[in-house]
Amino acid sequence: MLTKKNSFMFHNRAIVLVLVSGMICAGPLAASTIEIQFTGLDIEYVDDAIINVDPGLGDPDPLNTVTFLLDGVVVGSLMTDISIELSIPSVVDIDIAGDTVASATGGIMDFDFGGGDFLDLDLGSVSVTYVDILGIFQFAFGGSAADVVGQSLPFGLSLDGDVSVSFSTQISPGSLIDDGTFITEFAASGTGEIEGIGIPEPTTLALAMLGLISISRSSLSGKNSLR
Repeated sequence: MLTKKNSFMFHNRAIVLVLVSGMICAGPLAASTIEIQFTGLDIEYVDDAIINVDPGLGDPDPLNTVTFLLDGVVVGSLMTDISIELSIPSVVDIDIAGDTVASATGGIMDFDFGGGDFLDLDLGSVSVTYVDILGIFQFAFGGSAADVVGQSLPFGLSLDGDVSVSFSTQISPGSLIDDGTFITEFAASGTGEIEGIGIPEPTTLALAMLGLISISRSSLSGKNSLR
């Protein structure tokens, strides 16, 4: 039999459970931003395409470091057994005076992080900017949205949906070749970054749910003790 007191407690519990359920369904955790920063990128421009190049004439290109950040905080770094395969097609008519051109879609950027971890991206159109700053020739690559087609990231991270890709390189001395109007070849090296939204791990979601239930129970116990 429900007494007035039991009825009040029953409704309180019902309200608490609905609120907890609603908060979880609405997403109790704010979306986190994952950044992947890498150094030691080596590329070349030949036959209107930009591809990775290994100074040791191997494939893919070994990287120097890869650093993983979650909401701006470093969660881990790799310095061995890391590499990249890169291909950006149809980058045409880069003016020697300085220029910004857009590549075709259909490029790839695939990372091997060692130990079975990897990240494979399909690139959209890449904005390629060429500038000459005091005789130092630089290329900036950005404005590309990439699809995550496969991933197994270290440090418990996981990307959700599309990511943005950018990298910046400095042309190796003596490698720049042009036909008097447009650049035809170059080699360059530099750094890059990938940024996207992270997927919370099931463990994190479970802990958040338990935390909300605990808070609700404490609140309910406090109210009952006053009666």
